[in-house]
Amino acid sequence: MRFALLLTAALMFAPGCEVDCTDGGELEASLRDGEQAATVANQQHYDAGYAHGRSLTRADGEREGSAEGYQHGYASAYANSYDDGYADAYSAGANAGAADPAACSAGSSAGYADGEADGYAASASAGHADGFDAGYSDGYADGGATCSSARIAAPPPASEADPAEIRTCYARGYDHLLDPTAQARGLSDGKRDNPDYQAGYKAAYLPAYLHGEQVGAVDGYDDGYDDGYNAGYDEGYAAVFDSCYDGSYGTGFDNGYDEGYGPGYDDGYGEGYSSGYGDGADSCT
Repeated sequence: MRFALLLTAALMFAPGCEVDCTDGGELEASLRDGEQAATVANQQHYDAGYAHGRSLTRADGEREGSAEGYQHGYASAYANSYDDGYADAYSAGANAGAADPAACSAGSSAGYADGEADGYAASASAGHADGFDAGYSDGYADGGATCSSARIAAPPPASEADPAEIRTCYARGYDHLLDPTAQARGLSDGKRDNPDYQAGYKAAYLPAYLHGEQVGAVDGYDDGYDDGYNAGYDEGYAAVFDSCYDGSYGTGFDNGYDEGYGPGYDDGYGEGYSSGYGDGADSCT
């Protein structure tokens, strides 16, 4: 039922199909029914969560306190140690990346290839423009002796609409007031008001937090060190790569430019001739 309501609403929100659910009549009544249903559902979900929270035991509190304490301690120490490890390794990685002999050779190859391709494209574009102009003039002259018939455009497709407006407005009202956090809020409040659960949670939280800090500090530093080294390596490698890339790009561009004009001119001439022929033929009508 819930999926059907959402699907109907999605279909109805298509461009040109907006439904006015505040018409003061049946559609607005359906909208209010949906809102009322959501309000009832919110309270039911909250009550269910609250009842569950109040039913938890001291052992439940200890278990969750231990899990959350470890998680919080680990995350806090991990973040601080990660930054230290990252900073300690970055310079070493950057030096190693800059010293990699493959950086310059790869940059030179890539720079020449890109430059050659760009030079060819620039030259071909210039040739294409010149060829198009020449081809258009020739094509227009050849097409001037013929006439073209008028083209009849196809009629636009008919549109159909199937609004299902009452279901759409109900779903809109329901979605507007539904609180997806109701059950979680109830559970949190139930735990807060449960003294047995709170006693177990508080007893287990701090020892677990301290243990999490110890593990998180080691893991954070190690991960930060690895990431810092790799980031530094990439930075050092890229600096050399870019320098050698720039040094080879111009040579590649010049060589590519020498090769592109002729093919570009030929392509442009063919396209220009075809276009000019058509315009010349149309000019007879």
